[in-house]
Amino acid sequence: MKKLSYSLLFSFLFLISFKSQSQNIGLGFLFRPNITLGTAIVPTQNVEDSLKFGINRFYANLVVPLSGKLKLDLKNINASFTQHFLTINTGLRLPQGNLVEENTKIYNFSAGITGVHANIRSGVWFYTVNGGIVQDIQKLNESSPFFTAAGAYIRVKGIYKHNIYGVALLYQYERFLPVPILGINRRYNKKWFLELLLPAQGAMRYQFSKNFKAGILVGLGSFRAGVNPSTNITLPNLGGKGNLNLNYTELKITSVAELKIKNGIFLSGELGVSTARNLYFLRTSDEQLSFGASTVPYGAINLHIDLQKSKTSPISSRLFGNDF
Repeated sequence: MKKLSYSLLFSFLFLISFKSQSQNIGLGFLFRPNITLGTAIVPTQNVEDSLKFGINRFYANLVVPLSGKLKLDLKNINASFTQHFLTINTGLRLPQGNLVEENTKIYNFSAGITGVHANIRSGVWFYTVNGGIVQDIQKLNESSPFFTAAGAYIRVKGIYKHNIYGVALLYQYERFLPVPILGINRRYNKKWFLELLLPAQGAMRYQFSKNFKAGILVGLGSFRAGVNPSTNITLPNLGGKGNLNLNYTELKITSVAELKIKNGIFLSGELGVSTARNLYFLRTSDEQLSFGASTVPYGAINLHIDLQKSKTSPISSRLFGNDF
């Protein structure tokens, strides 16, 4: 009975110290339920002759803990902790201009399971599986769901010194796309923070005060959604039948500022440009109708709320779920 009591006490103390230590070394973001609300704007611009395109986006991301399990191996002096989360990402895109039908509303929704397994001896493993849709509400009957799966190993080399190695697999419109994942998370001189999660994004921030950071953010953005093009466009034969898809990719280069309102509540803003943009229509074949989309201004604002108290700033939410 005493042995059992000591084991339970050790388990309890380890769980507390493990989560506390995770915060101290910068891994607290892996164990924090949170909600992020945001909006982003790409202004309307000419893309070809009299055709114009812009987009306003509104989104909400939720991370909710499902279960946690602590496993002790007293014989080998080892311990591990596993935590699973429900991830929900939802949003609304409102295309502007006359490239697609007037009043087009593109909804996205995805849900999935994310897991974190931390072991004293082997390090931290991260994995996630998601599924969802991105579709004009008027064409939901033609929607094609997407699925993503990713796994990564996070090597902890010290305080705010992490290396990330992994691979992601995206399935949509009868195609598989494997994507390697490489990342680092660093803090230099207690003031500079570097976050890289390739090929998704990279950021360098400077801690001006206890509650304020600012820096530079570079990130990829993309989506594919079934839509109805406007009657201003003469479409060639794009191969096949069924859903016509609008494809959009961009590279965002912005200045970013982050203010900690109170412990666990962060307000951030971005202002910069959207460049290297690619805009085209296609079905499921390689035939496509492309439009010229040059560099335009870009702005965004986000409110991040931890659902349990935390003093540390959130790392990229792209580790949880997806950002379609």
